[in-house]
Amino acid sequence: MSGPVNTPLISRKKAMAFANQVAAGTAISLSSADCIDVSNCTVTPQPRTTTDPRYSGTVHRPGDVLNGVSYDIAFEWLIHGPGNAVPAAAAFLPGRILSQWGFTEQRITTAIGPEALTGGTTTSATLGATAVGTSQLYKGLLISLASLGTAPAGFAMISNYTSGKVATFARDRTAPTGNYTIPAQLAYTMSPTEPVAGASITCWEDGIRQNFVDCRPSAAKIELVTSSRDGGNGYCKLSGTFSGTLLSEANEAAPVVSIATAIPPFLNGQQDIALKQLGGASVTIDLGLRAAFPPNPNQLDGSDSAILVESKRTASYELNRVLRTVVDWNALAAAQGTSPSQFLWGLAAGNFMGVMIDAQRFNYPASQEGGDFITQNGDAWIDGVDKALSLVFPVGY
Repeated sequence: MSGPVNTPLISRKKAMAFANQVAAGTAISLSSADCIDVSNCTVTPQPRTTTDPRYSGTVHRPGDVLNGVSYDIAFEWLIHGPGNAVPAAAAFLPGRILSQWGFTEQRITTAIGPEALTGGTTTSATLGATAVGTSQLYKGLLISLASLGTAPAGFAMISNYTSGKVATFARDRTAPTGNYTIPAQLAYTMSPTEPVAGASITCWEDGIRQNFVDCRPSAAKIELVTSSRDGGNGYCKLSGTFSGTLLSEANEAAPVVSIATAIPPFLNGQQDIALKQLGGASVTIDLGLRAAFPPNPNQLDGSDSAILVESKRTASYELNRVLRTVVDWNALAAAQGTSPSQFLWGLAAGNFMGVMIDAQRFNYPASQEGGDFITQNGDAWIDGVDKALSLVFPVGY
């Protein structure tokens, strides 16, 4: 028998647009200009049902009552730079996602330096006259130290900064001398200030457009995957889930999204954990975001839009196991002191990046065996908030 031929939707023809709302309930009409080059984007309905408890005098009971539905929009964004110039304020579209995650955009449009350091140790340096002596002003930013190598080899992340212009680094190397430069850079640093409203998100699945409003993050991770010879073929990425309300949907072809910028693999860079250069397969920074829906009988489905109610930040490490003379993880866990981490990688100016954790407390790790090497999996707690995490993109160095 013959019948109508309905062309199936094609999975590659997908796109996602994203913008932050000014106020709850006020959606933003999105277009291709708001599209972010994401991957693995899925839309999953979360129906809310209740069971009819009444007796019917038989063993048979009716199906559940459908009371409403919310939607989870999950996606990944492979981390890459904005190009070799600092974008205009709020112009780098992935920054909209980071804003919802609690990060603040900082634009360093003019380099500070090069000028001479006035002192230094293996983990810190005192900056010169051009630097401003405001506590934590440069925390979370990237600095270039000429005596440790031509950029990007001499890069380090600043994990602390004092009013006396002392910059503490998230790495331990030879004490720097000579000149330093804080290059022009686009930086996103964690802020204690919460977003006042959610986001509008539009998802296209080939020829279907769905518009969502009041979307709040319910999961957020920064995942760093080593690009190694054996099995490490992933990329570093932001992976997130937003919970929101379906506003409307229509038939509309997915827009074309540029994917011209190369994705830098995590290699030929720097990975410093607890001030030690260490190898490993992956690092995952989980912001531990949790959203909830306040009950409200005035709303159509009995609930207000999602609200962010909790954030508990952790870092999970899968590292190569090393001798205790290199790092004594049990001693670090027992002491419950704090130490930083930094991760630097990229291809060139404008497509280079750094991630920093300013202070973390380590849990006891567990060793793992199952391949050629003994590895260890361990977690760390990130207690701080203000500039405790940063993601930066240096340009023009």
